[in-house]
Parts: sequence; structure tokens; C-alpha cells
Amino acid sequence: MGSIIFQLAGLFVSNGKGRHLTRTMEDHELIFVKSGTLHIREGARRFAVAAGQYLILRGGVEHGGTADYEKDLSFFWAHFTCPGAELEKRCRCGDVVRQDYFAQYFTLLVNEQNTPGNRFVCDRLMEILLHETLRKNDRQVSAAEVSELAAAARRIIDLKFAAGIRSSGVAKELGCSRDYLGKIFRRSTGSTISQYINLKRCREAAYLLRSGVLSVKEIAFFCGFNDLPHFRRQFFRRYSVTPGEYRRVHRVVKVNTMNL
Repeated sequence: MGSIIFQLAGLFVSNGKGRHLTRTMEDHELIFVKSGTLHIREGARRFAVAAGQYLILRGGVEHGGTADYEKDLSFFWAHFTCPGAELEKRCRCGDVVRQDYFAQYFTLLVNEQNTPGNRFVCDRLMEILLHETLRKNDRQVSAAEVSELAAAARRIIDLKFAAGIRSSGVAKELGCSRDYLGKIFRRSTGSTISQYINLKRCREAAYLLRSGVLSVKEIAFFCGFNDLPHFRRQFFRRYSVTPGEYRRVHRVVKVNTMNL
């Protein structure tokens, strides 16, 4: 068996009333905030844990809420035990790099704890969650790594934009969370992944409108837009004219002549 032992887990969803209990527990506690901000202290140290962040509370130290629960607050929590040296490896609080995965692991843990004889699985899930807190924060990623990841995302989009790919699909192919990739992509390119996808689709649509014989509806679906009004809005945002107006102005007319 490993040195990390799971005890209990759950998902807290606030109704906007009350605050976190003041108490001292023997177990350590891992908290991951899904939405809102959790205001809590450990001893004299205060924390404001925002959405996408984690906090590890040490066993044997009093902790409690420092403000009433926000109405939109929700967070996962898990109690566990481990040697002190194991706990000291980790930052007490910080950003979760792969938030989608972290939430999935927590959801599995909450569900799996109710399965009899599932101690091994729960201990391993708890170990995985704690391991995720060790992942490098995106603010520490080198400029070269940022550029490489963003370039890889662009290559995927360039190849698959017409196939209906979304930001979540790009992140899945690259093995990282959607939120993390979005931050890296925006830092590198100045645009969101969705904006870049729409840009590629609109550029391809403009080319087909100038030189093709497909209808506007056919072009929209061919370029990856599943909704015609959405295509028109995105195209107008990019070119300041509707697709039909763009075609009338820019379409290439080929005239064949013959010298007799």
C-alpha cells in the first residue's frame, strides 16, 4: 500500500448561507474550488481560494471560515492521511494546471468511495489528485514551451477546423486541460482558441465564396459551421458584410473568349 491513505470526500454546493466550520481535524484536507471563492483560515493564515485553485489544510491545525459562503460557491473536498514529509513536497495552495482532469478525478473519488472493497482505487485517486498539485503552473512555463504548445494547437486547428473541432477537442489531443491551453494560446497569439477556429473557417468560406459554386449554406457546413445564423454573424464580424454581399462583390467571373 502507498503512504497516502484516503478517508472521505464530497462536493459542497453553497446556498449562500453560513460559513465553513471552525474545527481541528486529525486528517489533512484537499479542497478544490469549482466556482466562487472560499474564504478560510488555517491558524492565523488567511486564504481566498478562487475557482480553479486548490488548498491543502494540515491535520492538527485549527481552520475555519473567515466570511460567509458566497451563493455561487462550490468546491470538492477530500480528507486523507500521509507522512509529514510527503505533505511538505507540495505547495499549500495554488492554481490547478489541468482543471478538467482534476474535477474528473475528484468526481470519480466521490463516487468510488461508496463501492465496497474499493479502498485501493480510492487511495490511488487521492494520490493522483495530490500529484496533480505538483504540476508546473503555467506562469512558470518557459517562453519556448508556450510557443511550442500554441504552435501545436494551431497545427491541429489548421488541419481539422472544417471537421467541427472545438477547443476541448484540441486540448484533448494535446493532453492538457482546456482552460490551461486557452491561457497558453492567448498568451502566445493574442486570441482565444475559438476565435482562431472561427478565423480559419471564415477565411476558407471567403475563398469558396469568391471562387466556388456552392451555396452559402453549403459553404457554411463545409467549413465547419453547424449553424447558418452563427456563420453569418461570425463572417460579418470578420468582413463587415454578409456572405451573400461578399460573394456579389468579390466573386471571380471567368470569361472564355475565342478568336475566330
